[in-house]
Amino acid sequence: MRFTMLWLVSGIALLGAAVIFFYEPDVLAEGVAGEMEGEPVTMGMALMMAGIAALPLALAVASLFVPGRANAITNLVGGVALGTFGLFAAGSELGGGVFHAHLLLALVGAATAWTIAGLSIVALRRHSLEEAPPGSLKLEFTATAKA
Repeated sequence: MRFTMLWLVSGIALLGAAVIFFYEPDVLAEGVAGEMEGEPVTMGMALMMAGIAALPLALAVASLFVPGRANAITNLVGGVALGTFGLFAAGSELGGGVFHAHLLLALVGAATAWTIAGLSIVALRRHSLEEAPPGSLKLEFTATAKA
Protein backbone atom coordinates (compact mmCIF):
# COMPACT_ATOMS: atom_id res chain seq x y z
CA MET A 1 0.00 0.00 0.00
CA ARG A 2 2.88 2.40 0.72
CA PHE A 3 4.17 2.00 -2.85
CA THR A 4 0.72 2.88 -4.19
CA MET A 5 0.60 6.04 -2.10
CA LEU A 6 4.11 7.05 -3.17
CA TRP A 7 3.26 6.47 -6.84
CA LEU A 8 0.16 8.63 -6.42
CA VAL A 9 2.28 11.40 -4.86
CA SER A 10 4.68 11.19 -7.81
CA GLY A 11 1.84 11.22 -10.35
CA ILE A 12 0.10 14.18 -8.74
CA ALA A 13 3.40 16.09 -8.59
CA LEU A 14 4.03 15.47 -12.30
CA LEU A 15 0.49 16.46 -13.25
CA GLY A 16 0.86 19.59 -11.11
CA ALA A 17 4.13 20.39 -12.88
CA ALA A 18 2.35 20.15 -16.24
CA VAL A 19 -0.42 22.47 -15.07
CA ILE A 20 2.05 25.02 -13.68
CA PHE A 21 4.04 24.79 -16.92
CA PHE A 22 1.06 26.10 -18.89
CA TYR A 23 0.60 29.01 -16.45
CA GLU A 24 4.08 30.33 -17.19
CA PRO A 25 4.13 33.43 -19.43
CA ASP A 26 3.55 32.83 -23.17
CA VAL A 27 3.59 29.01 -22.89
CA LEU A 28 -0.11 28.55 -23.55
CA ALA A 29 0.00 30.93 -26.53
CA GLU A 30 2.93 28.97 -28.00
CA GLY A 31 1.06 25.69 -27.49
CA VAL A 32 -2.03 26.98 -29.24
CA ALA A 33 0.18 28.19 -32.10
CA GLY A 34 1.59 24.64 -32.44
CA GLU A 35 5.02 25.27 -30.98
CA MET A 36 6.47 24.51 -27.52
CA GLU A 37 9.85 25.95 -26.53
CA GLY A 38 10.84 26.34 -30.17
CA GLU A 39 9.83 22.80 -31.18
CA PRO A 40 6.75 21.96 -33.25
CA VAL A 41 4.04 20.14 -31.32
CA THR A 42 3.71 16.60 -32.66
CA MET A 43 1.59 13.59 -31.76
CA GLY A 44 4.75 11.90 -30.46
CA MET A 45 5.35 14.77 -28.05
CA ALA A 46 1.74 14.60 -26.86
CA LEU A 47 1.99 10.82 -26.33
CA MET A 48 5.24 11.23 -24.40
CA MET A 49 3.64 13.79 -22.07
CA ALA A 50 0.61 11.54 -21.57
CA GLY A 51 2.92 8.62 -20.82
CA ILE A 52 4.83 10.59 -18.22
CA ALA A 53 1.56 11.39 -16.46
CA ALA A 54 0.12 7.88 -16.83
CA LEU A 55 3.20 5.88 -15.78
CA PRO A 56 3.03 6.64 -12.04
CA LEU A 57 -0.72 6.09 -12.00
CA ALA A 58 -0.39 2.74 -13.80
CA LEU A 59 2.38 1.69 -11.42
CA ALA A 60 0.19 2.66 -8.45
CA VAL A 61 -2.48 0.27 -9.68
CA ALA A 62 0.10 -2.43 -10.48
CA SER A 63 1.60 -2.21 -7.00
CA LEU A 64 -1.82 -3.11 -5.59
CA PHE A 65 -2.21 -6.27 -7.64
CA VAL A 66 1.31 -7.60 -8.33
CA PRO A 67 2.40 -9.83 -5.44
CA GLY A 68 5.64 -10.10 -3.45
CA ARG A 69 8.99 -10.09 -5.17
CA ALA A 70 7.54 -9.20 -8.60
CA ASN A 71 6.00 -6.10 -7.01
CA ALA A 72 9.38 -5.01 -5.66
CA ILE A 73 11.03 -5.55 -9.05
CA THR A 74 8.26 -3.63 -10.85
CA ASN A 75 8.58 -0.73 -8.44
CA LEU A 76 12.38 -0.76 -8.71
CA VAL A 77 12.34 -0.62 -12.51
CA GLY A 78 9.61 2.04 -12.58
CA GLY A 79 11.30 4.13 -9.88
CA VAL A 80 14.70 4.09 -11.56
CA ALA A 81 13.18 4.86 -14.99
CA LEU A 82 11.04 7.77 -13.80
CA GLY A 83 13.74 9.08 -11.46
CA THR A 84 16.36 9.01 -14.20
CA PHE A 85 14.03 10.77 -16.61
CA GLY A 86 13.30 13.39 -13.94
CA LEU A 87 17.00 14.06 -13.36
CA PHE A 88 17.62 14.29 -17.10
CA ALA A 89 14.71 16.71 -17.55
CA ALA A 90 15.85 18.84 -14.60
CA GLY A 91 19.41 18.93 -15.94
CA SER A 92 18.27 20.01 -19.38
CA GLU A 93 16.02 22.72 -17.90
CA LEU A 94 18.71 24.03 -15.57
CA GLY A 95 21.25 23.86 -18.40
CA GLY A 96 19.34 26.68 -20.05
CA GLY A 97 20.22 28.88 -17.09
CA VAL A 98 16.63 29.61 -16.06
CA PHE A 99 14.73 28.08 -13.14
CA HIS A 100 11.10 27.52 -14.11
CA ALA A 101 8.37 27.14 -11.50
CA HIS A 102 7.19 23.76 -12.80
CA LEU A 103 10.66 22.31 -12.20
CA LEU A 104 10.10 22.21 -8.43
CA LEU A 105 7.14 19.82 -8.68
CA ALA A 106 8.94 17.76 -11.33
CA LEU A 107 11.84 17.34 -8.90
CA VAL A 108 9.39 16.25 -6.19
CA GLY A 109 8.08 13.59 -8.58
CA ALA A 110 11.62 12.43 -9.39
CA ALA A 111 12.65 12.37 -5.73
CA THR A 112 9.57 10.30 -4.90
CA ALA A 113 10.46 7.89 -7.72
CA TRP A 114 13.99 7.47 -6.33
CA THR A 115 12.49 6.91 -2.86
CA ILE A 116 10.34 4.15 -4.34
CA ALA A 117 13.42 2.61 -5.97
CA GLY A 118 15.27 2.62 -2.64
CA LEU A 119 12.36 1.08 -0.76
CA SER A 120 12.07 -1.55 -3.50
CA ILE A 121 15.66 -2.61 -2.86
CA VAL A 122 14.81 -3.04 0.81
CA ALA A 123 11.71 -5.05 -0.13
CA LEU A 124 13.75 -7.26 -2.49
CA ARG A 125 16.23 -7.97 0.29
CA ARG A 126 13.40 -8.83 2.68
CA HIS A 127 11.80 -11.17 0.14
CA SER A 128 15.11 -12.89 -0.63
CA LEU A 129 15.72 -13.55 3.08
CA GLU A 130 12.19 -14.88 3.57
CA GLU A 131 12.39 -17.20 0.56
CA ALA A 132 15.73 -18.78 1.42
CA PRO A 133 15.47 -22.58 1.53
CA PRO A 134 15.61 -24.22 4.98
CA GLY A 135 19.13 -24.89 6.18
CA SER A 136 20.72 -22.38 3.81
CA LEU A 137 23.31 -19.89 4.94
CA LYS A 138 21.90 -16.42 5.42
CA LEU A 139 24.38 -13.61 5.76
CA GLU A 140 23.08 -10.58 7.56
CA PHE A 141 25.13 -7.47 7.97
CA THR A 142 24.36 -5.07 10.77
CA ALA A 143 25.94 -1.83 11.71
CA THR A 144 26.27 -0.53 15.21
CA ALA A 145 27.23 2.92 16.26
CA LYS A 146 29.16 3.60 19.41
CA ALA A 147 28.83 6.94 21.06
